[in-house]
Amino acid sequence: MAAICEHALNSRLTLPSSSTPVYKEECTQCFDNHDMEGGIEVCLSCFNGGCSEGPHQHAQQHSMRTGHYLTLNIRRIAKAQSSDDERPAKQTKLEIREESDESKYEYQTFVRCWGCSGAKVEDGLENIEPTVQAVIHAVEASKGNEIKAWSEEVTACEHFESLEQSPEEGFDLGKMHQCSTCDKRDNLWMCLVCGHVGCGRRQYDGSGGNNHAIGHFEKTGHRVSIKLGTITPEGTADAYCYACDDNKMDPNLASHLTAFGINVSAQQKTEKSIAELQLEQNLKFDFSMTTADGVKLQPVAGPGLTGLCNLGNSCYMASVLQCVFGIDRFRDRYFPSAAEHFATCTHSRPAQCVLCQLHKLADGLWSGRYAVLDTNSEGETSHQRGIPPAQFKAAISKDHYEFSTMRQQDAFEFFQHLNKQVNIAERPVAGGSRDPTKVFDFSTEERLQCTQCKKVRYKIQRVSSVSLPVIKRAVEQQPEATGKGGDTQAQKQTFAPVSLKECLDLMTEDETVEGYSCPECKCPTLAVKSTRFATFPKVLAMQVRRFELVNWVPQKLDIPIVVPLDSIDFESYQGRGIQPGEEKLPETEELEQSVGSEAQPVEEEIDESAVAQLESMGFPRVRCVKAVRKTGNCGAEAAMNWIFEHMDDPDIDVADEPSAQSAATGSDNPSVDPEAVEQLMAMGFDRVRVEKELANAGGDPNRALDRLLNFDGDSGDAGADANDVAMASPAVAGDESETASKFELTGFVSHKGSSVHCGHYIANVRQGLGIDTQWFLFNDSKVVLQTSPDPEQAYMYFFTRND
Repeated sequence: MAAICEHALNSRLTLPSSSTPVYKEECTQCFDNHDMEGGIEVCLSCFNGGCSEGPHQHAQQHSMRTGHYLTLNIRRIAKAQSSDDERPAKQTKLEIREESDESKYEYQTFVRCWGCSGAKVEDGLENIEPTVQAVIHAVEASKGNEIKAWSEEVTACEHFESLEQSPEEGFDLGKMHQCSTCDKRDNLWMCLVCGHVGCGRRQYDGSGGNNHAIGHFEKTGHRVSIKLGTITPEGTADAYCYACDDNKMDPNLASHLTAFGINVSAQQKTEKSIAELQLEQNLKFDFSMTTADGVKLQPVAGPGLTGLCNLGNSCYMASVLQCVFGIDRFRDRYFPSAAEHFATCTHSRPAQCVLCQLHKLADGLWSGRYAVLDTNSEGETSHQRGIPPAQFKAAISKDHYEFSTMRQQDAFEFFQHLNKQVNIAERPVAGGSRDPTKVFDFSTEERLQCTQCKKVRYKIQRVSSVSLPVIKRAVEQQPEATGKGGDTQAQKQTFAPVSLKECLDLMTEDETVEGYSCPECKCPTLAVKSTRFATFPKVLAMQVRRFELVNWVPQKLDIPIVVPLDSIDFESYQGRGIQPGEEKLPETEELEQSVGSEAQPVEEEIDESAVAQLESMGFPRVRCVKAVRKTGNCGAEAAMNWIFEHMDDPDIDVADEPSAQSAATGSDNPSVDPEAVEQLMAMGFDRVRVEKELANAGGDPNRALDRLLNFDGDSGDAGADANDVAMASPAVAGDESETASKFELTGFVSHKGSSVHCGHYIANVRQGLGIDTQWFLFNDSKVVLQTSPDPEQAYMYFFTRND
């Protein structure tokens, strides 16, 4: 029986606003959800969601740590569905309608007090009930993030701004719960001119409303209306202009509703908005499993074989995560220590803590608790449901202008972003010594030689991946068919297979640098440059440049690359440093000092892999470098968009001058913001490096952070003395090796589709060693055993070093 406790009687709870995240469907520290037997406990103080049963009991742990004793238990139970139920037909934007949860699920709720050992609290307490109802009607936090990302840009129009209101005679607030013409009680729209309440549009399958709202517009010409039930205390609501025939925003909603005696601050949202309904429809889109021979592959499930639900264009993220968390170092860093981290983490909101979400994801993927195969109505085994990485996506992509949206993204660029965010999150933990992204780190050796004086320069650069060029050899084909009227229809161009060795040879071969300003010759000359491995990482991440620019539109190149599944030796692609008999070019800094310069220009490091991708599309190098620098090393796609936006700039092909660094590097340097210094130091960087890189980056903290992450200390030439060959070797750190050069393919990400801006990503991951080796295909939530993996069309490869 429910009890009355002092904690409940004395509590002073506040209502969540429309911008407050409410986690009511899934635990923020594991993937237990409101469909499970124990339900989800929603904290009535901070609205965190926690599990109450199972091995974790995160709700009780949260209560004991924060002193927030009252939670609302929410459990969703599916109702039995009639066999006559039909799948809804495909819908357009204006035909989107709400599928009522009430017809599909039953909800059970009660308030619990953890200060009283989890006892139930009496229903209906006046000081608690408003918050309880607000939580029940609130949008789940992860859905709120997705809705925000999906939402199109909605603007105001002149019809709202010039609105003249004349409430109809006899207007009654008490009748707003029902259509004024029929008995419909949901999807109601109120005319902002006269207050008429009408139901929404009728769907072509006969369901939905009865067109009484749009019928009122056609009869009266009253052009603007709002959807009842979507009004928030902040003065927002779904609004529609029939004259514009589009969703609009009413900037003066509060004053417009006052004309009908409606107080906006007293309203609570009770119905789903258009954006929420659009999200529901997008999440229903499903990709079918595809195989080369059409054979249906057997679903599998278990630890390390847990699928990831597609959140709507999130396959790029899921495929990368399956490959990354298939790496031992990632699994061992986040899976065994999940319980320890949750017990000690001081972040007030676990859903927004990157480390919490990394531990949660590892537990979800490797515990096997959520990898359960479903059974259909005929008793056949079907695919697992998978776990939804919505909270992880919100945390790892926070404030990123691309990854925070629900648009399709580039898998390789997400891999780079993931590495950066994990590195930032791990730096304050044991000085970054537990950072699993170090398995990707290695050094490349760039050798440059002037063809006139024959002197050389070696430069060591720290990187975490390589970008592999491909060789384009088209195969001549006969026309596929004859079209209407006898016109010949061209078949899609196909390409001859190339070997991985051919691509690596192309990546490491000499390239010509015209107009090189030689510090020895003191005039423009011709130079040759090559890049090779200086050290080898534990895991080599390799991206394939499968695109080119055709009429300024990036096109995908379906070039088969023959990649062996057994051992691959990269020794022949390793640099050897400065060799006996080679003479070093003078240092640029020494030359500048010789002419008495006080403040030397500092060349800003740029993401060479992004530059290479853009160059492969046909853009001039100077334009590529400028675009990558202007977008803060945020990847090739962002830089490409910048190029298209600035195509008409008169100086687009004029190289930027290097920024000048002040001789002063202390905090009194006016170009260094003290707040930016403190912000970067909190990530584990020392003050001297932070101030130096901020000065180099012109005070931009984002560009300074890129430099801090990508370059450990001062980068420079491989050796300090032309005769000191040993100094040409880079320092080897962590998992790197100068000698172990043999690798095996352990994972790859493939892209299906003809365009680089759409399509679908899948992952193939190898588990086990020797005769126990097995390959698995991950297609979002679907996981199958794959006996014959095909890496020929992969976009990303992960090679693991054999030690």
